[in-house]
Order: sequence, then structure tokens, then C-alpha cells
Amino acid sequence: MTHPTAYRSPITKRFRRWKFQQAASAAVGAALHRAPPLGGINGRRIETLARRISQCAASATIKLETPPGEPTSIVFRNKRSCRNGLCPQCARRRARDTVRRGAEKLDALMAAAPGTRFAFLTLTSKNMPIAEVATMLSNHERALTRFWRRRQVAAAFTGHITGIEIAIRRNGDSWEAGVHSHSTVVLGEGYFDRRATTYLRQPAIVAHWRRALGVDYNPICHVKAIAVGDAVRATLTETLKYAVAPHRLFERGDTGFSVDPAVAAHLASALYKRRLCRMGGVLIKRRPKQGGTS
Repeated sequence: MTHPTAYRSPITKRFRRWKFQQAASAAVGAALHRAPPLGGINGRRIETLARRISQCAASATIKLETPPGEPTSIVFRNKRSCRNGLCPQCARRRARDTVRRGAEKLDALMAAAPGTRFAFLTLTSKNMPIAEVATMLSNHERALTRFWRRRQVAAAFTGHITGIEIAIRRNGDSWEAGVHSHSTVVLGEGYFDRRATTYLRQPAIVAHWRRALGVDYNPICHVKAIAVGDAVRATLTETLKYAVAPHRLFERGDTGFSVDPAVAAHLASALYKRRLCRMGGVLIKRRPKQGGTS
């Protein structure tokens, strides 16, 4: 006899995700404690980070509370939060705060210009060995700066909120990393007007990104218009969801989560003091010039 799957309420599913992320944070800390020495990486820095992430996972408390007359909510407390991008539970909270700040910028823009349209843009690069992930991140950051400054791109996309993401995968016995970015872009006025010259077709975006990236192949790029309304906020959440895609980082077995120590060490070094979320164009408030003459 087949038993139906037990129903779980939305709050229960969210609670389970929080618990999974706490277990995943503990797995990252344990992996960094076992990380082998890597060339060019400060071993003491890795040891410190391993201790901080492990303490962060151990000190976090997550519980369900139902105050009288109010709905059930998740209460998360952590007095020893590590705030590191490689810690899943801290990365989730940082992403939530970043989405909130980005949404405030978008709301202000739409209030000032209600007809503003947006698009979701993805820019990628070729996978490379995991040991090159720090170099890949630096190259992607510099390429993004060049891409946004290109004349045709700046005319088509007048502002952006961008999150850079690392995706890893196993290729045989070795690990590879792929760096790509998601952007919620502000489209120029009249972007979809057939009489305008600002519209960028997909091949043109690929060509601009290829030049900015400085490669001899056509990288994968994708742009999609965002429907007016709540879809903008949903797209922003997708843009800024995390720095490291967890799909291949964690292996789940009978004893819980596990992480390859060498992969964790390379990612920790690559993410050290690096800001992977940024915005530009009309979403940056310009400061008035000081002193000038009238």
C-alpha cells in the first residue's frame, strides 16, 4: 500500500531549510578545518575562518514561535554570526538584506519614473579548474566594469543591480568553477520603440561581453524583459540570491552534509574581502559637487 506524502505547511518547509543551512554551515567549517595547505593561501586565515564558521553554526538557534493570536514565525538568533559569504546561513541573511536595499532603490526609481522597464541579464564565462576561481572572479569584475562603460551598453542599460555567482561541478576526478553574473538592468527610455537605436539584440550583447571579457569564444549571454509589477522584486531576489551555488558544493549522505576540503579552501580564499554585489548608473545617488561657482 502506498502512503501519501505527508503535508508540510509553508512555515515548516522554511524552518527545515533554515535547519539544513545550519547543518551545511557546520559542514563548511569542518571542511576548512581539514583543508590541505594550498600555494599562495594564508593558512592561518583559513584556520581562523574555519573556527568562525564552525562557531557560527554551533551558536545559531532556530525555533518556531506562535504568539497568542498571531501566526507562527521562525525566530533565528546568533550572537556569533561569522557573516562570511561561504557560510550558507549567513549568506542567506546577507542576501535578504541586500535585496531589501536594492528594492528600496528600485521603488524610488519607479516612483519617480513609473514607466521604467527592466530586464534580467546573465553574463557567463568558460569553466576553469577550481584553483583558478580567484583569478576568474577578478577577471569577471574587471570585465563587468568595461561592459557597463561601453557606449551602446550604457545607452541601452541605464542602471543595474548585479550579483556575481560561483557555480562548481566535478569533471571526472577534478573540480571546476564557473563564474557568471545576474543583473536586474534598468532599460533606457523608449528601449522597445522600433524607431529607437538603443535596443540591443542578443548577438550584440554577446559581442560586447566578449570584448569586455577579452576572450576568443562567444560566451553565453541571456537577456529577458521583466513584466511590469511584482516580477521586478522576484527578479531582484534571483539576482542576489547567493555567491556560491550550493547545488554541487554539498554532498548529502546518511551522516549529513559533507564538503570537499580543497574546494572549500579555494572558495574561502577567493571570497576573502570581496564584494560580489554592486549597482550602477541611475541607481547610484550622485553627490552634489562641493564649492563650485554659480
